[in-house]
Amino acid sequence: MLGQLAALLLGLLAGAMLFIGVVLVPFWHALPPAELRGWFARHAGRTGALMFPLGAAGFAAALATCLVTRTTSAVLAAIASAGVVGVTVLVNEPANRRFAGPVYLSDADTVALLGRWRRWHWLRVGLGLLAFVAAVVAGG
Repeated sequence: MLGQLAALLLGLLAGAMLFIGVVLVPFWHALPPAELRGWFARHAGRTGALMFPLGAAGFAAALATCLVTRTTSAVLAAIASAGVVGVTVLVNEPANRRFAGPVYLSDADTVALLGRWRRWHWLRVGLGLLAFVAAVVAGG
């Protein structure tokens, strides 16, 4: 049951990250930098209100499954989901705060930061999909 919960949560997380990568990132790239910063100021909090609990719950369920079952797939799910959390906390969320924050970002800095955000986000998507598949195998 725990493995199935991990698979469900990690599948939702991976799907949400995939949506962000396929739908929102191209939209953000199409915006002028000032509008992008405004979008983040208005909407990043709502996105985080969904993604943070989903990521934390997915990681917790994967870690619990790993500790209980100690299978290779459960360990892989826990490690990959920890990677998602790590990239989020260390790279993407600080960038989100810079986009939305009161500190001035030039248009060139905004474009460069979005490119960096996008590259790290696709790593998160890959780790999230890996975590999901491994959790499905572990919860089998």
